[in-house]
Parts: sequence; structure tokens; C-alpha cells
Amino acid sequence: MIAKGGLGPLPDEPEKGRDERLASLERSLEHLKAGLGLLGVKPCSWCGIYFRRSDPGALFDGGQLVCYDCVPKWWEHRSPELSVQDRQTVERELRRWLVSHHHAEVIGQSSDLPRPERLSVKLVTGCEQCQGTGKTYRGSRCHQCDGRGTVWVVVHAPGFGPSSE
Repeated sequence: MIAKGGLGPLPDEPEKGRDERLASLERSLEHLKAGLGLLGVKPCSWCGIYFRRSDPGALFDGGQLVCYDCVPKWWEHRSPELSVQDRQTVERELRRWLVSHHHAEVIGQSSDLPRPERLSVKLVTGCEQCQGTGKTYRGSRCHQCDGRGTVWVVVHAPGFGPSSE
């Protein structure tokens, strides 16, 4: 459209063009994401990198999909947002996922913890044996967590497996 006097486009027309282009780019991006989803590829909610969903160790699903590398920082931010019951449920799933897919160890005694530089992941979770109470069903101290109600879940750094301690 030409303004009166033939001075060129109206001032709001370039804005409209940019807005339309931006909307078109956003739609195209959504279509690409949907296509990747159909191919079985999903992004980590924390870093945005895409992973194959067919690899059960690639992304942890704790209400949000999170890749292995992002789990420690994600959990640090996510756990305080959850109710106690939800946190215990996600902790249990996270512990099992790390043990099953990333060779994590559950350690109940602080004296058994490897030095920090030998670890790639170290999380504190509720003890599954006593359900975080620190007591057995008979009321005695839980032997898994030494009565604390928590255990450490650790993944050794490459080259520092349990046998290299």
C-alpha cells in the first residue's frame, strides 16, 4: 500500500510484515518439533537437546523429561517445588532410573562415599528400605541408611568405578 503523496509504505506495514514472518517461523518451528516427536525424538526440558525416546537411559521422566547430564541441577531446582509425597515418588523413580541405566550405586554410610572428584553424580534421596523413616517396621534403626532416612545415589566418573577405589 502506498501512502498519500507516493511516499512509500505506511509506517505500520513493515511491523505487520515482521509480525507475520515471526508468526510463520513460530508455526514452522512447532511443526518441526511435532515431526521430531513423531520420529520418537524428544527434548530435555532443561537444556533443550533432543534425545531418542527409544533409549530408556537418555531421558528421565519425572513429570518433565530431563537428560542424564541435567539431572543434578534439575533435581536441585525441582525437588523443593514438589509435595513430600510427590518428591518421594520422583526420588524413587530417579534412583531406580540411575541404577538401571547409569550404573549408579546406593550408599548408606558416609564412610563408604567415594571422593567427590571420583563422581559424576551424587544425590541424596529417601531410603527405600525404610521409606525415609530411618526405622524398620519393628522400630529398630534401619541398616541401609544407618537410621538417617536418607541414602546417597552416586554415579562414578569415567575411569573411577567402584573397583578403582
